[in-house]
Amino acid sequence: MNPLSILRIEIVKRPIFNILLLLLAALGGNLGWAIILLTLFIRLLLIKNSAAAANMGKGMGDMQPKMKEIQEKYADDPQKMSEEMMKLWKTPGNNPLKGCMTMLIQIPVFLGLFYTVRDIAESKLPAESYSFLTGLDVDLSNLITNFYGIDLLTPNNLILTIVAGLLMFGQMQMMTALRGKQATPKIPGMGGWENMPDMTKMMGMMNYFMVLMIGWFVWTMPAGVGLYITTTTLFGVLQQLRQNRPMVKLKLGIVPKSSGPEIIEP
Repeated sequence: MNPLSILRIEIVKRPIFNILLLLLAALGGNLGWAIILLTLFIRLLLIKNSAAAANMGKGMGDMQPKMKEIQEKYADDPQKMSEEMMKLWKTPGNNPLKGCMTMLIQIPVFLGLFYTVRDIAESKLPAESYSFLTGLDVDLSNLITNFYGIDLLTPNNLILTIVAGLLMFGQMQMMTALRGKQATPKIPGMGGWENMPDMTKMMGMMNYFMVLMIGWFVWTMPAGVGLYITTTTLFGVLQQLRQNRPMVKLKLGIVPKSSGPEIIEP
């Protein structure tokens, strides 16, 4: 067995399969609820990282005035402008890599679940359980794979595709609202300074791209994997709403009764 196969089995597939095996044993072989609980388990393990990711939106919004100030102050000194921008990004709490950790860590989970569901669908029952789990009473050839009318072993489920796309669109819209209008960086060009394409419009295009990408994943993969994507996206939306509740209320024009009228007219 080559090193890549060992890595795929030992790091990606085997851990997820065994966690799923435990959940299946506890839930009487119900694959749908096992996938949902697996998703919640992973998201709760990553709660701190995902909190940092959710806070990145607000952090980006807070950085916009500082970025604009640096651009105006060092308009005639591109090198100094670059140095100051780098200092700003290195400020604690502004590192964008923190927001990427949740996504990166979930990739092995996503792949492990994909391999497991695919093997079950193709009746290639995995023989990769850990030795201390061999006594579990789980018949992988006779699982409950129909989850409220959704066949979790087949692709092209329209309901999950639409729901996942709508959830991702809502999440991206919230992140855009929290960031606020993006500062448009400038670069030296012929005849003076020239503006690059509007960053707010570019972020809007990226939002639509993410929605289409998630929809494509859910549509083309087994519905069990689509259920994982939908559940983890819903978790992200709810967490973002909870963390940024005051900001969301402000964006919607809603204020507490004690501080004035419920709706602030624009």
